[in-house]
Amino acid sequence: MRYQSRMPIVGDMLIVTPCRDRYQHVPPGQDEEEFLGIIYEIHRDSYGHQRKVLVQWSDKVPPNYNRQHGFNGTNIHNLRREVKIIRDGREVKG
Repeated sequence: MRYQSRMPIVGDMLIVTPCRDRYQHVPPGQDEEEFLGIIYEIHRDSYGHQRKVLVQWSDKVPPNYNRQHGFNGTNIHNLRREVKIIRDGREVKG
C-alpha cells in the first residue's frame, strides 16, 4: 500500500522537471533540466492537508519551488509529468 500512494512522505526523493508551458517564469533551458531533492519535513493544516512539503535539494533549486513554503503536497501528487516520486528505490506511479 505504501508504494501506491503518490502523496509525499518524509524521505521520498523527488525528481522535478518544471514545465515551461505551466510556469512562464521558468528560464529557457531549465524546462528540460531535472532537479533532485529529498523531502525532509511536511506541515499539515487543520484539515490534515499537506500545505508545506519542504525539500532539501542536491544542487540547484527548481524555479517553481518556494524556499519558505515548499511545495503543496497535492501538487506533488497530481503533477505526474513534472514530479517523479522515488520511494524505497522505486518510482511511485499509483
